[in-house]
Amino acid sequence: MGFHDGFHDRTNTALHSLRHPGSQLHQRGVSLATVMDFGGRHFKSNVGPKDHAALSFPADKYDYFVSHSWRTSRRAKYAALLYHTSLFPAVCAGLAAGILAFALQVQGILPPFGLAMRPPPRESLPGSMWCQLMGGCTFFVILVMWARLVELAKSTRGTKVSCFLDCLCINQGDAELKQAGIDSIGAYLRNSDSMLVLWAPEYFTRLWCCFELAVFLEKSTNVEFKSLLQNSLADMRPTSVGAARDLQRNTSPSEINNEETAPARIAAVATTAQGTRNEIHDRKLIIIPVQMGVFCMACLVIGYVLGCCGRALGFLDPELSDLFVVLALFGVCVAICPFCRRYSQDRLELSNQIAQFTVSRAECFSLHDHEFIKAVITRLYSETLNEIEGIAAFEYVVRSKVQQNVDKILGSRLHVPWRLSIAGMFLRPIGELDAVAENLMVPSHLADSRVLADRAATQAAQSFSHVCIIYAFLYCAIVTACLLPKRKSKLAEFASNALFVLVTFCFLCFCGVFVSGQFRKMPALVSVPLYLIFGLLLLSGPACCNNVSCRFSLRENQEEASSSNQEAGQEADQEPGEQESREETHWEQGDCEQVLEPSESPGRTYINIMAPPPKAEILGNELLSERI
Repeated sequence: MGFHDGFHDRTNTALHSLRHPGSQLHQRGVSLATVMDFGGRHFKSNVGPKDHAALSFPADKYDYFVSHSWRTSRRAKYAALLYHTSLFPAVCAGLAAGILAFALQVQGILPPFGLAMRPPPRESLPGSMWCQLMGGCTFFVILVMWARLVELAKSTRGTKVSCFLDCLCINQGDAELKQAGIDSIGAYLRNSDSMLVLWAPEYFTRLWCCFELAVFLEKSTNVEFKSLLQNSLADMRPTSVGAARDLQRNTSPSEINNEETAPARIAAVATTAQGTRNEIHDRKLIIIPVQMGVFCMACLVIGYVLGCCGRALGFLDPELSDLFVVLALFGVCVAICPFCRRYSQDRLELSNQIAQFTVSRAECFSLHDHEFIKAVITRLYSETLNEIEGIAAFEYVVRSKVQQNVDKILGSRLHVPWRLSIAGMFLRPIGELDAVAENLMVPSHLADSRVLADRAATQAAQSFSHVCIIYAFLYCAIVTACLLPKRKSKLAEFASNALFVLVTFCFLCFCGVFVSGQFRKMPALVSVPLYLIFGLLLLSGPACCNNVSCRFSLRENQEEASSSNQEAGQEADQEPGEQESREETHWEQGDCEQVLEPSESPGRTYINIMAPPPKAEILGNELLSERI
């Protein structure tokens, strides 16, 4: 009875804190700068004891609830935080510094670096590298220090950006306070304006991570939509706990045949609530794959280093600059290959995990925590306190709402997120500003003024096209990576990487060397319009292709739905696996914001509720059923 009473007390305390989150004691927060301190050192599980009182401060609410899995690399999580919080202000500051350096060079305040060989014709002219140095250094300093600068700016106004990070906000030294903090995580989520999920493939395998999602989604889900969903799920409620256990044991591993009840009504509820779906973003759920941050940071560092080396080589040995450009393009493709492919694989895995999400696949080290989490999810999502119903409702909300947030933030698998675009395109303007400044710094007595004007106009137009090549190159790299899934054997994986490098390198050589080189040989009146048209094509092409692919996927799914309506009478003997494979294909192909729900035929339908749990979970369910 002591075990039963302790479980009841823990569950009731947690539910009480959820209903009255403002009355929480010992609620503490940390600044964003502390979370990102020393390269995210606090994300390392074996970093040692932490000074809870010194690192955290009392907080009434949280601006960010940082949700993550301890199995994920701390460096990857740090890169994802840089990508989300610091990248945009760092780009703005870097561009401002580059433009300032450009103006100072043109006015003669900053001296030229030396003499550089500029074609055509081959002649030694004043060289510049100030924009690249000042803009790049400013960018990386702001990227790393932005969280600290925000903290200083807020402190001058007497406010703070408060974040929740479990290892810092929960007392690790006092066992009683530690347990109280763990049981109050739900209340901390209720007091959070945003939930920032640092996603990795192991995230949905952790039951505590699922619990955090459950609490956050339960409050931010529209009340009307939730009520309709619960009423629909009531039809599939077993008459007793024993019937629910029999239903779970006697069905296939991941499906429950239910021809006349919940699934059809759930689809109707989703249609009815479509008008209210835009109202569920009152609190932000932000899911960032950590590999996106790693890919972005790798592109920035590799691109900047190679750009500086190429510019410096133009001063040391101009004859080797052309050869270095080709080798640098090849090196870029080789260097970003593992990062781009890993991001593409994780992006697909994220959509698949959401589409196939089940609570039963999540693990938890403690059986007591396992029972506690399932009991709280049941109380939150089932008015009748039925475990099957509550967990099914939560799983449905995850598959619909979380996918909607992912599509809203990241776009489709073939889409280049805007932060990643500006990060890649940032490197070219600061380098091209130096090239334009070199033309403007040529003494007027060395060349005719009209020749200098034509050369400056041609260089500016060429710079525009080079910036657009970066965006098209990122799109080409992501599309190529999506078409080359991970291979099982090392030889096949090496062949896929080699093909990725070949495709991307050929694209860069064709656009940056062949096309741009041919345009430069033409007169200014011809080359300038061609450069501008070429750049606009590179900018608009990927966006048009992505839009067409989304529309094609949407129309294809609508045709599948209409054909399912016509063949509903012929699907009585359909195997369950066929319906599941079609649903998974729908999720993989329909990565558009408009395509958010799995397709279901009005005939024989199936809903994935729970897979058969391991023995520990069966024992937990039996103990749980005795208490509810």
